[in-house]
Amino acid sequence: MCVTHYDRRASTFVVEELEPFEGWSQGSFRLQLTGSMYDCGLFQSLYFPCHHVVVAFAAASVKWSPYVHSVYLQSTVFMVYETEFPLIPNEKLWLEWFGTQLRPNLAMRRKATGENLF
Repeated sequence: MCVTHYDRRASTFVVEELEPFEGWSQGSFRLQLTGSMYDCGLFQSLYFPCHHVVVAFAAASVKWSPYVHSVYLQSTVFMVYETEFPLIPNEKLWLEWFGTQLRPNLAMRRKATGENLF
């Protein structure tokens, strides 16, 4: 992938796909940062930009953090480990559960190839 055109004032990029990647066909895609518009229709999924947008950011030295949700920032991820997790007590000390119990339907299990086991 490479950026072929870039308009800094309009924040518009043209990203060219050099070879097919995970189902994406070869071609060029237009990206407009100000309107969050993108030709492939996948500008962001769960507030995380697709790979075409990341290439455009790198080529233009654009700061990517305003376009990515704070939950994906490294500092936010590390805050999970600041809290000490409590120890899990011995299973014999657990209270008995009287609610709904889930049991898997073994007939619905599949092999990694996608074929039914039964």
